[in-house]
Amino acid sequence: MSKEMNAELIWFRQHGAVTPAVYVGNRRPPFKGAWPASAKFAHVDGRWPILQSLPEGIVYRAPTRLAMSGKDVHIVGEVYAILAGEGKDGFAGARLNFRDVIEAGCKAGVFVYVVPTTGVRLHAQWQGYVRLGYRRWIALPVPRPQAVYNRIPTRALEGRASTVRARQTLAELAIPMYNPSYFHKSHIYDMIRRHGLDGNLPDTRGRLTRDALVAMCRRHQAVYLKPAGGSVGHGMMRIDTMPHGYTVAVLKDGRTAHFTAAGDDELWRIVQREKVRGQYVLQEAIRLLEVDEKPCDFRVLLQKSADTWRVVGYGVRVSGKGRITTHVPNGGSIANAKTVLRQAFGGDASQVEAELEVFVLRAAQAIDTEYGGRLGEMSMDIGIDPTGKPWFFEANAKPMKFDEPQIRSASLTGVIDRLRYLAGHN
Repeated sequence: MSKEMNAELIWFRQHGAVTPAVYVGNRRPPFKGAWPASAKFAHVDGRWPILQSLPEGIVYRAPTRLAMSGKDVHIVGEVYAILAGEGKDGFAGARLNFRDVIEAGCKAGVFVYVVPTTGVRLHAQWQGYVRLGYRRWIALPVPRPQAVYNRIPTRALEGRASTVRARQTLAELAIPMYNPSYFHKSHIYDMIRRHGLDGNLPDTRGRLTRDALVAMCRRHQAVYLKPAGGSVGHGMMRIDTMPHGYTVAVLKDGRTAHFTAAGDDELWRIVQREKVRGQYVLQEAIRLLEVDEKPCDFRVLLQKSADTWRVVGYGVRVSGKGRITTHVPNGGSIANAKTVLRQAFGGDASQVEAELEVFVLRAAQAIDTEYGGRLGEMSMDIGIDPTGKPWFFEANAKPMKFDEPQIRSASLTGVIDRLRYLAGHN
């Protein structure tokens, strides 16, 4: 094919329907003669009209590229999709995050749209969603994507029949997708152990029983009970052993309730009453670095560049007063990671930081290996104790938005780069 040129995909209203086209502007074609009536996609069947003037009723515009072969025009611009859950108003998911990814794609010169699991089809043309403005999303006829970023927002939606069908269709079409599913805490801990990293894993038990709970409380001053499939700490408990019994803190719906138990039987009754549905893991509570006398941990974002994991950045999350987690939605706050390390370790801060990075990169590679190399990003919750040792608490397959601007910006670039790599463009 001949030299490529920039163009736009456009959608406009015509006779009550949204019509797609390719807009080339008032430019002469790079070959003798006039522009052909339409251009065909390089990666799927189908042709779109070529327009040299903008029609009325423009709905949306997105960047693309054209290439010429003889007097035929091929649309070679990259097209990617964010996989969302099925839901009302078209799809379910973190719409502000989707907005940011779409904008990052536009800056990189690629077209990104949102597709619910119900919209994944064998056809060359899908129905995708783009944002027009504040809380305004519109469905457009779009070309099938070259790669997919999985952001189905809940485990329940991941288990639906539409998701199973979507995965099967993507596999049948050989469309690569990264981050196949949510993690299960117990399974992740097993992976960490299998790869020889259990020295950085707190004492952990994968099944909650009365005997396991009592044994853990005998062994450790404080123990966490964590929902194996939970998120943002909902349903988490912390049990502290006291001279005459136990104190129990339970986090639900962003609020922490406190109870006391005089003995093992009463403790078990409280746990049975307060736990949420699903399996739990039991884990030793590690003594952590503190900021203003409140424990903190490190939230680390990792992304894969080609086949190599890299640390995008990390921040510190500080527990709220009387809270048992550091999640910001549950009352936690943000601190600067380098400042925290420098205040805690002085001249040894850089060594502690280096050891943290070495560990999380090894852990990410271990988890990715267990998933057959199908992961592209993850975040980790890592504790650092007063000696500087990193402790693995959790890995998240669908990282939440980082509040640190530099990390957020770099992460969006990384998402687009990963899609481009999977599609063979990077």
